[in-house]
Amino acid sequence: MSQKIYDRFINSHRGLQSGVIRDVLLPAILGDETDGISYWIGKDLARAFPVSSTEELCLLTEQLGLAHLTMKKSDHHQHLYLLDGPLVAERIAADHEETSFQLEAGFLAMETEFQVGAAAEAEVVGRRRKSVEVMVQNDPVDPDHPGEHAEFIHLTAKK
Repeated sequence: MSQKIYDRFINSHRGLQSGVIRDVLLPAILGDETDGISYWIGKDLARAFPVSSTEELCLLTEQLGLAHLTMKKSDHHQHLYLLDGPLVAERIAADHEETSFQLEAGFLAMETEFQVGAAAEAEVVGRRRKSVEVMVQNDPVDPDHPGEHAEFIHLTAKK
C-alpha cells in the first residue's frame, strides 16, 4: 500500500480497515467483476438486514456506514434516493470517476423489493461532487410472482 493511500484511509471517516477492504482488497480479488459482484453483495447485505420502511432504511444505511440516505421522490414503480454525507464526499473526492456505488445500489434494490413485494433493480443515475443519486425501479406487483419474503429486523437508534 502506498503512503498516499494509507494517509487517505487513516484520516478518513471510514478508517483504515473499511477503506482497505472496500477499495483495495475487493478490487484486487474481483478485478473487472468488482462492480457486478458488489451489486450482488449489496443485495445479500440487504437480505441480512431487511427493514420495513423508508425511515428505517435511511437509518440502517447510515448505521452500516454506507452513507446518509434521503428519499428524494417515490411513486408506485420508481424510487429516487440521494446518498451523501462525509463518507460519500470523501470517496468521490478521492477517485471521482472510479468510485463505485454498486454495493449501495444493490442494497437499495433488495430493500425496496422487500418493502414493495416485487422485483426491483437499481442504478446510479446522478453523480455530483458530494452526492450520488440512485434510481430504484420495481416491477408492478404480481400476486402470482411475489417478491422475496423477509422477516424484518427492528432497529435501535444510537443514544
